[in-house]
Amino acid sequence: MKLIFPAFKENIERNRLLCPGDTVLVGFSGGKDSVALITLLQELQKSIPLTNIAAYFNHGLRADAAAEENWVRSFCASRGIKLETGGRDLRRFSRENRLNLEHAASLSRYDFFAALASRIPGARVATAHSRSDLSETFFIKLFRGSGLQGLSAIFASKERKIIRPLLIFSEDEIRAFLERNGLEFYQDSSNLQDDFLRNRIRHTLLPAVKAIEPDAEERIFRTVQLIQDEFDYFQGVTRELLSRYLVLDAALPVKAFSGLHPAVSRHLAREYLRRLKGNLLGVGFEHIADFLQSLETSRGLSLPGLNLKFSKGWIFPEKFRIASYDQEVPAIGRWAVQAIGRTIALKETRRFRVPADNSEVMVQAKSLRFPLRCRPARSSDKYRKIHSPYNQNVFEMIRSSGVPARLRGLCLLLQNGDGQIIWVYGSPLAAAFAVEDQASGPFVRIAVTLEQK
Repeated sequence: MKLIFPAFKENIERNRLLCPGDTVLVGFSGGKDSVALITLLQELQKSIPLTNIAAYFNHGLRADAAAEENWVRSFCASRGIKLETGGRDLRRFSRENRLNLEHAASLSRYDFFAALASRIPGARVATAHSRSDLSETFFIKLFRGSGLQGLSAIFASKERKIIRPLLIFSEDEIRAFLERNGLEFYQDSSNLQDDFLRNRIRHTLLPAVKAIEPDAEERIFRTVQLIQDEFDYFQGVTRELLSRYLVLDAALPVKAFSGLHPAVSRHLAREYLRRLKGNLLGVGFEHIADFLQSLETSRGLSLPGLNLKFSKGWIFPEKFRIASYDQEVPAIGRWAVQAIGRTIALKETRRFRVPADNSEVMVQAKSLRFPLRCRPARSSDKYRKIHSPYNQNVFEMIRSSGVPARLRGLCLLLQNGDGQIIWVYGSPLAAAFAVEDQASGPFVRIAVTLEQK
């Protein structure tokens, strides 16, 4: 314990992987790495108050699956460790999602962890990946043609929800720790076979690589750290873009991709699709390429589990609809219109300024009769725009502005307290509310912006 525990504890404290009072869901298979992890975490409890819960997922794929689960139950009972178990029909799951069995097993295990963590506020999931596992995963992702996200997917902490405290140790160091402390573990016989890509990498590729470069695992570890930093940067840029442009977590204007470097465009496309689907199951590099190509052709696109429409400069799911709304605007201030994911802001000012575009208007304060109302346009709505000699149908005004029919509910109509239409977002102000030359203040600037989350 002495030779490995100090480094384990120092790694957790330096990187703030755990805090006093945390509940740790330990991914526990009974194998050598998970036995080492849970033993070290129990030792850590002597200096840091923690609650350790073993989380065992029975893949049910091997003939000895029941024997493995019984061994896990016996191990946890003998050490006083609370145990949570789960499982899934992996063969069916892999068929339904068009995944290979190895990938389906990994995703199912993490779904199990996520479900457990959702029941315990602030719980951390700790997996027993070692530096050797990181090297194996690096090559698996490389062979699949993964980008930065895939190549950095097994790093020390994933958004501070999944931690991997053993990444600083090699497989040899973990084996030596188990032997010194007389710790038994369950030997998964499938680890000795070459049916899965990971095992072929472990048994054939990595030994050959280490024969050429003995420090290969350390170099791969450092490379993954660099890749993780770069991925974090792109992820930050992507999230900022989505916070600026994404409407109702579903509709995205094509202009969000305008002028972006191809690398940023790919990251933005991936994150957009992930938000729509909830995951990226079955979505590969070729689907991202098809998505970006569709931005130029404006043709619809079918992806695994998702059909997209491209219309008049917007992208949205085929089933996307905007709910009806009719909302009161009681006074000057900022008011969220949640049905369309936008905010209407009214600000009083002494000076008149010509609006930059039709996303805002300025009127005299004395012309407003509160409460105002905002709602979608109706087929009977008409008003005379500023600088126009006649009334126009609001539907026609919105249509001519280039908004797709499915998204026209985003064009908020603002109505005065006496029933007069003041303005439709994206179109000019009603002539009845135009500010005449030499008019005196106060004025009210009215703007509609994407609601910031």
